[in-house]
Amino acid sequence: MKKLNIFYYATIWSFIIGICCATYLNLINFIINFVWHVLFDKLPVPSQALPFFICIPFGFIIGILIKRLGSYPLTIEEVLMSVKQEGKINYHNWWKSLTLGLISLAAGGSIGPEASTTVLGSGMVNWLGDRLRLIAYSSDWKWNHFWDTIVSKKQLKKLPKFSSLFKPELSN
Repeated sequence: MKKLNIFYYATIWSFIIGICCATYLNLINFIINFVWHVLFDKLPVPSQALPFFICIPFGFIIGILIKRLGSYPLTIEEVLMSVKQEGKINYHNWWKSLTLGLISLAAGGSIGPEASTTVLGSGMVNWLGDRLRLIAYSSDWKWNHFWDTIVSKKQLKKLPKFSSLFKPELSN
């Protein structure tokens, strides 16, 4: 019964993660369209001057945010390197990549949406993996407390790695 519950839980959350990533990509398109087409349509600004009116103020905003939050969004190489070295990505900083990714793309930055979407998606998948490990390896786990529980780093270090969930059981 526990394995069936884990399967349903993982399936529902995987669907939610997919919806979140699709929503983020649609939000990116909406913001880019709004900034570059809707915002300045009513103003008598020549199209050749539009990059100056958009890029310079956004550049200052991005610079201030990078100084305060750090160098985000992470590149795909940084995400893959983190996963390769640590076996996971730190999902606690997802909002930094989301925020700076949206602002950078709205400003016309030459980054693609895949960088911030990768951080968002992989962060949520790592979060789900941590939750699944906690459910699978905790004998005293109660489903009714699952939603309001914060998983501590100490708890996670004690648990086997996520990949151990998929190893076949040996029978004697």
